[in-house]
Amino acid sequence: MQPEKPNIKALRLYVSYWRQFPSLTAGCLLFSLTMALQATIVPLIVSLVLGQLIREHTVNVGLLVFAGIFQLIAVALSYLTDDRAVAILHHKVEEKLYQDSFSYLTRQDYSFFANRFSGSIVTQASRFAKVYSAFHDLIFFDIVPLFATVLIAVGIMIHYLPLLGLAILIIWAILIWIVGVLAINRMPMRRAAVAKESEQIGELADMVTNSTAVKTFAAEDREISRYQIINAHRGGYFLRSWHRAVRNGWLMEALCIGLQLLVFIGGILAVQHNRLSIAAFLLFQVYSFRIIDSVRRSGFIARNLEVVSGDAQEMAELLEQPPLVQDKPGAQKSRIKRGAITFEAVGFQYKDANQQETLFENFDMTIGAGEKVGLVGPSGGGKTTITRLLLRFMDIQSGGIKIDGQDIRDIKQQELRRAIAYVPQDPLLFHRSIKENIRYGRPKASDDEIIAVAKKAYAHDFIKDLPQGYDTLVGERGVKLSGGQRQRVAIARAMLTEAPILILDEATSALDSESEKLIQKALWELMKDKTAVVIAHRLSTIHHLDRIIVLDDGRIIEQGSHQALLKAKGLYARLWSHQSGGFIYEE
Repeated sequence: MQPEKPNIKALRLYVSYWRQFPSLTAGCLLFSLTMALQATIVPLIVSLVLGQLIREHTVNVGLLVFAGIFQLIAVALSYLTDDRAVAILHHKVEEKLYQDSFSYLTRQDYSFFANRFSGSIVTQASRFAKVYSAFHDLIFFDIVPLFATVLIAVGIMIHYLPLLGLAILIIWAILIWIVGVLAINRMPMRRAAVAKESEQIGELADMVTNSTAVKTFAAEDREISRYQIINAHRGGYFLRSWHRAVRNGWLMEALCIGLQLLVFIGGILAVQHNRLSIAAFLLFQVYSFRIIDSVRRSGFIARNLEVVSGDAQEMAELLEQPPLVQDKPGAQKSRIKRGAITFEAVGFQYKDANQQETLFENFDMTIGAGEKVGLVGPSGGGKTTITRLLLRFMDIQSGGIKIDGQDIRDIKQQELRRAIAYVPQDPLLFHRSIKENIRYGRPKASDDEIIAVAKKAYAHDFIKDLPQGYDTLVGERGVKLSGGQRQRVAIARAMLTEAPILILDEATSALDSESEKLIQKALWELMKDKTAVVIAHRLSTIHHLDRIIVLDDGRIIEQGSHQALLKAKGLYARLWSHQSGGFIYEE
């Protein structure tokens, strides 16, 4: 993996959030300015008092009182702005970053998640909000106070000794520019290291998710070796970045020593020529330490900005990528009532970085309102893709898909999907209670309605025997339930929706034969007054449907009733003859 070009997109994005809270941002800047004034005005007052003491052997009590009052005001102002602006701005922006990241990911399309590790996505989103804390503190506790301190100090030095003050300002600016250049040159290295770290976390999450497969195939050593390689690459990037930072630090230290000598020698010469008093000379030395410390700290700040930029960059880039599937501006309201489906000259190809595979070309298919249709055929023929296109998980490249005469691209995605009850092969359950998972189909459903659909889905009997009944947590992706139990919960959820279209994608594949027989009747009741699209390899589950469509390589090669297709002695009849226990054996 080659290091990428430096990019501060994440930092710009963080700053953009401050524009939403102008008064809080102003308060934070006031806090930073107060810190700078404390660092410069108090030494100036001390210098003035010391100068009078040396010249007149007296002390200006008024200046001392002013210094004390100034300190008290500065401390009070720092406390108020820190408590009422800095902390609140930090909280509000971090909260908004978490919310915006979650909202963005929630609205992303199917392909976004299909092409990424879920563990990496979670890490990037969490890291994006967390590293803002470091950026916030760097700006208001380091960068703004540092620059303000230097500018005030140099301004006072220029007042006393213009030539030396201007020379210090120019050299300081050059040193800061060098720090910036060195930091920018290191950014790609840090960015590459963070990208490899995200990949490493993704591999870890993938192993945990598939731990059963790892155990089943005795692949622990293989997985450890695979992870070790990725871990070594990540460590290598971070180590090279660290070495570069150390070399940069030594260079900046040498330049700082040169600047310190310039201020010291220049000040001595000015005193010798009576152009600078002893008190002012001491003030110059105090300010020179402040300025040199700013250069030293700038290296630390730059390194931390690299970390912030690198850690947040991935999510910042994701947030700028709009979903591939979007609602049209001014999308129409759904007019779906009956559920008549039409595919008209549909063209679709899968696109990724490696290949473009055309699946449908001038594909036509019509399903009447209330018709029950089965989709069968060899794997890769396009059955599941049809359901994904119908749900607009992906968009077609040409032609149109209409429901009740309305092009689905003209409808808001949420309204479209509310009109379709979908039960996939792999049940999609949240780590929430069974009641919450069933109610997900209709959030306002009562407990009685939930129990009623659970009974129809033959799920009530096993649910009531669980320790907490309907309040039992099902675990991540429903792992605490068996495959058949998860599927029954998913079917109950679909029953609860009031959708005119029902899609069953291998919905009974996880059920044993006895459970399947029981639930088939419930599914048939569910299909009443609905348009149903049923995908099945187990042909016994669809032979009673109104029509069966046989797909192969993105084309409809046969369609008709079960009996008609058997008489035709085509692919369907061949698939039927190859079944044992209701499953297709593909050639």
